[in-house]
Amino acid sequence: FFSSVCSVTNKKPAQASITKVKQFEGSTSFVRRTQWMLEQLRQVNGIDPNRDSPEFDLLFENAFDQWVANTASEKCTFFQVLHHTCQRYLTDKKPEFINCQSKIMGGKSI
Repeated sequence: FFSSVCSVTNKKPAQASITKVKQFEGSTSFVRRTQWMLEQLRQVNGIDPNRDSPEFDLLFENAFDQWVANTASEKCTFFQVLHHTCQRYLTDKKPEFINCQSKIMGGKSI
């Protein structure tokens, strides 16, 4: 299955990225499939703010990628980490978060 990782380097200046990794059945290791720099992220689409679903879309500068988390809860956690990381490390263009439940952004209506 595929999984997503939001990571930040510990070197200055910090570099944040989103990586799609794949874990093969029977293996404990992950293989990197695709990686984007956080600056390339333009939009995070939660698909449906009225129901807990694991599906979401990420729109990057030159790419669109459909994702499915293992659970709606994991999607929520990923969005919270991603939103916090964007607020902390992106100074210019921050991505738009649309169709996201308000609980994901700490109670703010998105």
